[in-house]
Amino acid sequence: MCNQQKKMKQQQNLSVNTSATSSPPSPTAAYALYLHREELRCHKAQSSRAAMTKIHLTSELIARTKENIGKCSQEDLQILARETIFKKRMQRHLHYRRQQLQAWLLARKQAKIGKQMQ
Repeated sequence: MCNQQKKMKQQQNLSVNTSATSSPPSPTAAYALYLHREELRCHKAQSSRAAMTKIHLTSELIARTKENIGKCSQEDLQILARETIFKKRMQRHLHYRRQQLQAWLLARKQAKIGKQMQ
């Protein structure tokens, strides 16, 4: 995590702790986009974190389009279909990536246990 992100997270935690609500509201699309840009700027950004931000932004775009679906043109509906497909692909990719990581960690742990038994 970049230094800027750490500072922002600390400030966000402070504001959440001092607020009267029990759960923090979801970030706005503009703030999520800002965070996504910051994550891409960081050299050590995790790809899964960036993917989650993309999924969140796409979900917000889909929700906004669905709210105004009566006013949408044919082109807007095609864009909505592409956004939905993109979101599902990203979710699937993230799911399979997590599975790969878990399998890798399990294999690593078993190899470590095998070395200890020898």
